[in-house]
Amino acid sequence: MIEGVTSLKMIRRNGLRAIAVALFAFACITAAPAQQLAPALQGAIGHWQVINDEGKPNGQVETYLVEGKLFGKVTQLRPGRQPGDVCDKCPSDLKNKPLMGLVILRNFRPEGNDWVGGTVIDPENGKEYKGKLWMVGTDTLYMRGFIGFSLLGRTQAWKRLP
Repeated sequence: MIEGVTSLKMIRRNGLRAIAVALFAFACITAAPAQQLAPALQGAIGHWQVINDEGKPNGQVETYLVEGKLFGKVTQLRPGRQPGDVCDKCPSDLKNKPLMGLVILRNFRPEGNDWVGGTVIDPENGKEYKGKLWMVGTDTLYMRGFIGFSLLGRTQAWKRLP
């Protein structure tokens, strides 16, 4: 009888150890995507004043992370736009969606000190471009949209908002 009780205690103890090990492994696996980003990558997250090709302030964009990828949405429209304006030239899934809150940067992944591999929507012409983003200093984010490869495109400088 004492052997049976001892065996049950050992089984219970081993079972609790197995559960503890499994929970620890699960915590390690789920914490992996939340790794700390390099400062140059982390710096790209925030609120930005878009500067147009003539060097004048345009709209504003908020950049944020979703499952380790960088996204950006319109938080203030460019001068001349109205709050109810929609993206009438955008691709099908974004067509006629309000410009305010429109996600224009999608699925950028970190590579070195740059965000790459994502897409940029230009709400003015509705075209989708490949893109790359990188920081210069702590207050300037450069966004390059291009077709095919990076030589065929344009770059905008965005200034950090307080």
